Amino acid sequence: MATITNDATATYVFDGSSDVETINSNLNSLSLEDAQGLTITKTASPTTFIAGDIITYTVTITNSSSSFLNGVRIIDNIGGGNLAYVIGSARLTVGSNTYAVTPVATNPLTFALQQLSVGATMTLTYRSQVIFNLPSSVNSITNTVQAIGYTSTGTVLGFANTTIQKKTNVDFALTKTSSSTNVFRNQPFSYFLTLSNNSNVSATALSLVDELPSNFVITSVTLKIGSGATTTLSATDYNISGSTITIPSASGPTITVPAGGTTVVTINGYFN
Repeated sequence: MATITNDATATYVFDGSSDVETINSNLNSLSLEDAQGLTITKTASPTTFIAGDIITYTVTITNSSSSFLNGVRIIDNIGGGNLAYVIGSARLTVGSNTYAVTPVATNPLTFALQQLSVGATMTLTYRSQVIFNLPSSVNSITNTVQAIGYTSTGTVLGFANTTIQKKTNVDFALTKTSSSTNVFRNQPFSYFLTLSNNSNVSATALSLVDELPSNFVITSVTLKIGSGATTTLSATDYNISGSTITIPSASGPTITVPAGGTTVVTINGYFN
């Protein structure tokens, strides 16, 4: 197992201003594993918070092993104690069916879920509330989930996390998260670069630069501005030099960040 840590940098300018600013994201850390069994992705909505806010988490679980799973256990560290599960909020979607599920424990938050065939997917959603007595030193909450799949001969594992950032008076922020904190070679994987504009005017990201791990292979890059549709960028919309990606290229799209909103650039690929 190897640990991979990196961050991203953005330059931007607010509408009506000629002042170009630069900002760095947080460091993103993950573990590269040697075996694969469950593919897990986890997202949070919204991605910023103050004490008392309720966050909706979505965990997608895919059986990427070669064995039928007799059951799946999901264990969420509940933000290291900075979050509290909202009772009665959990739902499991399998195919076209959605039904309520009840955790078997709340600290850590633990769900015992149903069987899962090879290649099949199910989606778990639940809400958590940021605790009211959150220490003032907490500026972000990383919520990590572990999945355990039970086969007839043993277990398979999967991991994922997502990070939410504390709302501040900072006008512009860059946050880097990933689809999992533990990833396997050749497993589909994504880095998420979220630009947050807390001002009352829109902004333009002049460039977004990410020094990716040398063994990361890019398969696609997508862009979602505010509540608009997600678009897939063409290879000419960004530049790759060695392991560094720069978005946009000279001919690439304008990356705007709406006033009071976010823009998300997703870099999809895998580790070889």
